[in-house]
Amino acid sequence: RLFLHNHQCSRELSDFYPYHLASVGWLMVILIKLRTKFKNCKRRCINCFVLPPSVFSQQSPEYPNYQYLCKLCSVHIENIQGAHKHIKEKRHKKNIMEKQEENELRALPPPSADQLRAVDAAVRETARQHGISEEDFEFRKAVVVRMEEIIKRHLSGCSLRLYGSCLTRFAFKTSDINIDVTYPSSVCLPHHYTKQCFIFTHHTYTCGVIAVPLCLHSGLMCKVSAGNDVACLTTNHLAALAKLEPRLVPLVLAFRYWARLCHIDCQAEGGIPSYSFALMVIFFLQQRKEPILPVYLGNWVGEVLCSSDPNVTLGQLWLELLRFYTLEFALEEYIISIRLKVLLSREVKNWPRRRLAIEDPFALKRNVARSLNSQMVFEYIQERFRMAYKYFACPQRRGSGGCQRSKKAGKHSAKLDGAESVECADYGEKGQLGTQDLKEDEEPEGEDNDGSNPSRKKAERTLDTSLMDMVLREGTKPTFPPNGLLDSDKEGEGQEEDDEEEEEEEEEEEENRLSVKDEPITTEELHYVFDKMIFTGGKPPTVVCSICKRDGHLKDECPEDFKKIELKPLPPMNECFRAILDGLCKLCYYELSPTLAEQQKREQILAGLERFIRKEYNDKAQLCLFGSSKNGFGFRDSDLDICMTLEGHETAEKLNCKEIIEGLAKVLKKHTGLRNILPITTAKVPIVKFEHRQSGLEGDISLYNTLAQHNTRMLATYAALDPRVQFLGYTMKVFAKRCDIGDASRGSLSSYAYILMVLYFLQQRQPPVIPVLQEIFDGQAVPQRMVDGWNAFFFDNLEDLRRRLSELQPNVESVGELWLGLLRFYTEEFDFKEHVISIRQRKRLTTFEKQWTSKCIAIEDPFDLNHNLGAGVSRKMTNFIMKAFINGRKLFGTPFYPAPGTEVVRVDRWRACTQRQVLQDLWEDWTLYEGLSQETQVVLSLFIELFASCW
Repeated sequence: RLFLHNHQCSRELSDFYPYHLASVGWLMVILIKLRTKFKNCKRRCINCFVLPPSVFSQQSPEYPNYQYLCKLCSVHIENIQGAHKHIKEKRHKKNIMEKQEENELRALPPPSADQLRAVDAAVRETARQHGISEEDFEFRKAVVVRMEEIIKRHLSGCSLRLYGSCLTRFAFKTSDINIDVTYPSSVCLPHHYTKQCFIFTHHTYTCGVIAVPLCLHSGLMCKVSAGNDVACLTTNHLAALAKLEPRLVPLVLAFRYWARLCHIDCQAEGGIPSYSFALMVIFFLQQRKEPILPVYLGNWVGEVLCSSDPNVTLGQLWLELLRFYTLEFALEEYIISIRLKVLLSREVKNWPRRRLAIEDPFALKRNVARSLNSQMVFEYIQERFRMAYKYFACPQRRGSGGCQRSKKAGKHSAKLDGAESVECADYGEKGQLGTQDLKEDEEPEGEDNDGSNPSRKKAERTLDTSLMDMVLREGTKPTFPPNGLLDSDKEGEGQEEDDEEEEEEEEEEEENRLSVKDEPITTEELHYVFDKMIFTGGKPPTVVCSICKRDGHLKDECPEDFKKIELKPLPPMNECFRAILDGLCKLCYYELSPTLAEQQKREQILAGLERFIRKEYNDKAQLCLFGSSKNGFGFRDSDLDICMTLEGHETAEKLNCKEIIEGLAKVLKKHTGLRNILPITTAKVPIVKFEHRQSGLEGDISLYNTLAQHNTRMLATYAALDPRVQFLGYTMKVFAKRCDIGDASRGSLSSYAYILMVLYFLQQRQPPVIPVLQEIFDGQAVPQRMVDGWNAFFFDNLEDLRRRLSELQPNVESVGELWLGLLRFYTEEFDFKEHVISIRQRKRLTTFEKQWTSKCIAIEDPFDLNHNLGAGVSRKMTNFIMKAFINGRKLFGTPFYPAPGTEVVRVDRWRACTQRQVLQDLWEDWTLYEGLSQETQVVLSLFIELFASCW
């Protein structure tokens, strides 16, 4: 067998490279005589394709030292040894097998008419068995009507509407009933729901819906949402398409059932939502060479005439659907969008080129398949497509169970021929990639892949599949580097695989392939079934955690979830440690708060800017500071937040803000005291950024940010009520900054959000440290102070406030006790899933009332009630933030007394471990550390301990 194999390899090589025939033949003789020299033969075979340096005239700028590119794996390889190592890797072997299987599928003959009828019967029977009937639909409508009658007894202005798979008829018999509640704008529906306990036996709410087991006798689950307009629009459009094309419903039902059998429709386990399969079917019907469905949006889609061929059977469409997503459509290149006929590239929406991208036709920013966040699950889905297409494209005999191959027997069953066998392409010394011929149905990668360059033609090299097969039979399993590069200098000693078992299996497979001949299948014997074992081969999808991205568990079982961390009881606080914590909090304030002279300097910069703008740009311009410069929680190097208004204009409604910002930027560039002028007009609030030369302070100017000015005044009022408010605010900002959890531009929370967390904690303390200023007023009704459509009222009379607070029970806790209490409050008591951090009311506000149930952290702006400051925080970042709080709780809740003289050594060691300059902004000269008092040394050691534990 070895002789025949080597003879065939020599013959195929001679077809492509006759000038190397003698060399290859000599290598084949060595292989036949001595198997132990097989490695050397492989190396020499690779060496036959090393290009001379003169072939290339241009060097790759990204990888100048890499001579090879594996086009199959998109991996750059430095030298011959790296290429030899790469072709033995598990990933490369897997890609070869997938390419071979793809060629097998492309070579399958077209189905016969009898075969299409059998497939048609299987699809129709599956849709009939598992899809809802007309009676089921009427029953579900009756459920909604009955539920609406009960709702109107308590909420007369509300009505219910059916949406989802029940309305589109894409539902299974066991599918949930999706109901949306419409209500007047004057009704606070979540409040009424909680007040009435939803008047049913049981309700739970997550992700914006309420699950109500209404029909106990049928076992159907009703999922109720409120104001879900986007889902209703999408449902109405899909329902109109289903009425327009009767073949759509059975196709979607069969496709959904196939996905359910393969277990790829479960979002919680990394799959994709069920309605995405309907979008995929519609997209396929729109992209056919002879389209079945139109590409139109709107309620009038039913009036559109589409000249589709009614003679195309359901079985043929099913096979074309599987072939489309298996072989034809580039899943990782384009977006599945049913609103456009032309293919939508991912670059248009700035979506990453990986896995699956499906666009909701009425929520254009949303990737419906965003829950598919694992490459392993995506590859599993691709494998299921290939197996399903192979099953239905091949004639199947009744009771045969499908023509599925075993996992190992199908490894080398097909060969790549000609250009499709290219696995590794040379760069040569200068690094330019050689091209290869492409089949008609393959698209070239890049504009120059046309083979017209003579030097490139000379550079074409091929590693034949026969050689690849030989390589596949033995080799090491090195770890593939994450950056896609192979460096021969970093090669470890590979561990050789045992080939004997694979050789025997391949010989047995070869014998079976030669002995078994295709037997004709009669029309009566043709039969197809939707079977889990046939589609999956008994292989379940890989379960991947959406938090840590590791496989083997779900997000609810993730060991890195902060909720899984056991909080150990803290020892009681003694007077000595309380004094240390008090000193720590006060030190943060005294070291970082701006002095009076620095505050006056900011006012001078503001006045100078106003004079310049009035003179050079608009004499009606008015500037004022807001934000950290005026709210009582600013650092010495905090930015200058400036708001510009124009006399005679109360709001910016009649102003062209973009034009004003651009004109202002041009004028500021003439200011000699400013630099780095940058207008940002695409932001939600257009601004002009700048840097003040003399002070080095950065700043930005925005237009009519009047609501933020009222917000600044309210925070300053809170800060003036009690000195502990400022102490805690500064401590929290230092904590967030040093733990790298205080930058909203990087997916974390802003410093403003952390200040709101401090204020909320002080309001919820028993007894409270500060009141709720927006709940203090005289009279029955809340006073109105409308700014930008929001009520910006708060009680701002400080003297009256202090008089009223003196009549209440005071809170006498020290600032150190409050700091530890804050950490314990957010790690032990406060439930981020159930409640919202809101400083506008003392009563607990639930995430359900705000309809923010899908967010990990909910922090409500006190004036702009629609603004959730935690909306951009991911689950992973939430874990990172909460772990910092948990570490802080452990550190600041455990008395710590370092031995005198050991602190400086600890500082140097932690610096070396983290490569960070701990507290550089606070204490620049660490040589003074030994000269501080013991109490201050303890305080500094506490901070260093905290940062080390967080990092």
